[in-house]
Amino acid sequence: MAETSRSRGAVYGFDHYVVPTADAARWTDFYTNVFGAVPRPGNGTRFTFVGKCHVGGSPSKVAMTPGSGLPRYSWFIQPAAIDEHLRRLDAKGVAHSDPLRTSEEGEEGTAIRFADPDGNQLEFWAPARMPDGAMSEPSSVGVGLINAAIFESRDLDRSVDFYGRYCGLEALKNADIAQDTAVLPLGGVGRIVLKQVDRLGNRTTGHAIYRALHTALLIPEDDFMPAMEQMWRDLPEWDFDPNAMPTLSAAEAGAMPARTCIHGSPIGPHWKETIGRGDSFCDWDTNVFHLVGGAAVSGSSVLLTPVEQERYLEGRGRWTPDA
Repeated sequence: MAETSRSRGAVYGFDHYVVPTADAARWTDFYTNVFGAVPRPGNGTRFTFVGKCHVGGSPSKVAMTPGSGLPRYSWFIQPAAIDEHLRRLDAKGVAHSDPLRTSEEGEEGTAIRFADPDGNQLEFWAPARMPDGAMSEPSSVGVGLINAAIFESRDLDRSVDFYGRYCGLEALKNADIAQDTAVLPLGGVGRIVLKQVDRLGNRTTGHAIYRALHTALLIPEDDFMPAMEQMWRDLPEWDFDPNAMPTLSAAEAGAMPARTCIHGSPIGPHWKETIGRGDSFCDWDTNVFHLVGGAAVSGSSVLLTPVEQERYLEGRGRWTPDA
């Protein structure tokens, strides 16, 4: 990969994520009962709002394979409410870990780990020190913002370089962090955590098997296009028909380079037609993301509220490296 400067702005937080589900109605009920989420009516991918963040459940076109692999998505809760959340998980019949006091993923706190009915990994996180804004507009049962997204990596150094270059993030240096782990604090609230693996799991290779699986990252609105243009300069484009995506084995997907690609939402095809490059990107281990430009929230130095991606298309034609 060619040497380039780092992107202008750090990723500030998580806007949303999408996971596969075998039963969208069951998945929606789970988030309503366990997270206090508010569903948004619609067909296709089901979206539900947990306080300020939202989550999508995308009906899988292939059989869901049981397992406990990554990604894992972690949500803030108040330390004083740990017992309350445990009682709710028990009342809803959700199997969970005992409260785990740990600092191995870069912060000291208590984790409760569990999974949704489709095996997507989840966590409630009660930090020893609650970050500013983390419990902004919590859900009806006291779940705050997304705390962390934990992903697989076959080469931690390569992954850290990737997220530094394109997301403006730097690895945390902390003696408590496990040797197989890299922690990248976000510019506002939250962290990306990378776990060393020898082989990628089937949920990491999301666009090859579970089509819609991805994570959306908030970045200051003025840094959105510079960050995308840096990726377009450095990374190849993965061209495919979003209505007929190629079927790849885990080995085939894992052999592909970091790349940009088209986002599966309605804006994706319009963006590709207008700009000529995709609005999503994959890291070296096939974890899939897209950026969401965000405006500063009044009175906060760490929170962003998303702006419509269409605004970045105004007055723009097809992108070239010299544009």
